[in-house]
Amino acid sequence: MGRKAVVRQDVSCPSCGSHHVVKCGRPLGRQRYLCRDCGKYFLGDATYHHHSRKLREEALKMYANGMSMRAISKVLNVPLGTVFTWIKRYGRQNYEKLVELWGKAKDLVKGSVFTKVVDEMWTYLYKNTRAFYKWIFACYVYTRLGVYLVYSVNDRDENTFRGVKKYVSDEGRWASDDYNLYFWLKDHTVISPVNPNESLHSSLRDRLVRFKRATKAVNGSISTMMYSIALVLWEKKLISEFVA
Repeated sequence: MGRKAVVRQDVSCPSCGSHHVVKCGRPLGRQRYLCRDCGKYFLGDATYHHHSRKLREEALKMYANGMSMRAISKVLNVPLGTVFTWIKRYGRQNYEKLVELWGKAKDLVKGSVFTKVVDEMWTYLYKNTRAFYKWIFACYVYTRLGVYLVYSVNDRDENTFRGVKKYVSDEGRWASDDYNLYFWLKDHTVISPVNPNESLHSSLRDRLVRFKRATKAVNGSISTMMYSIALVLWEKKLISEFVA
């Protein structure tokens, strides 16, 4: 039969409104609860502010058009942590949707791919006050149905490039710059400069403060980079109609 669900009429979840909540410890002497429906932890005596969907969408639009999280926080009078949570949450959702579309596109364009143009852009990852070079591999796949974009973020190596290749058909020729990583590709052509990748990179540096070469806004994780790029692609409507 299992244990009977606990339903408290005196306490409701600030996230989903459910009364299916249970006590879950007392950190610093304050009663904490766990919502069994959405999994959110919350404090019973805390005051939670609910922001409108319009405000969230405005914050994401501002972020995808060149404003830093701190600037958005000041302009909209929203806590910095809340802005970061929105960007991480909706950026992840957009990225996961992109990955799903890439998987569908690979099967959809079978027999119609004629060129795959790949290039990489560097940026920084800051960890424990140290800066590390990280790279964004972007690949435009040209097909008879249209063009779509795949990207991957990490080190400038084969593993990161595989993050692009697994969503790209083996058919068609490759076009890239003269970086030695691409020399082993079948049917490969060297071109310089690489376009439209350079245009995409310039757009990312222009629209995302954390990708500018000189900025106080820094990347703290690979996921932040991937999610931020996804937000820009959806905002700029760079998701091909035949894929989406």
